Amino acid sequence: MSVNDRWDNEIRNAIASLERHKGDWVPLVDLRPKLDRRGTSRAAQDKHFKRLSQERKIHLVPESNRKALRAADHAAAVRVGGDDNHVVCWVGPR
Repeated sequence: MSVNDRWDNEIRNAIASLERHKGDWVPLVDLRPKLDRRGTSRAAQDKHFKRLSQERKIHLVPESNRKALRAADHAAAVRVGGDDNHVVCWVGPR
């Protein structure tokens, strides 16, 4: 299994653990602690979030209600294409 495959599994499983229903949007503020506990750095997480987004395995989007964002939401965001993205959805194969 390649490093990218392991990351895909790690992120997919962490997202799945937070979904109520398959395909739900998951806040990065909730997802990051699950990945942190597994010993993954923020830089590594961001790198793989961006790769998965480019490979169209995940969708990353900004929170539409910016007024609802807390400092923790801003801190957990991943910057892609000049935008801070706050929520993620797994769309690739499970």
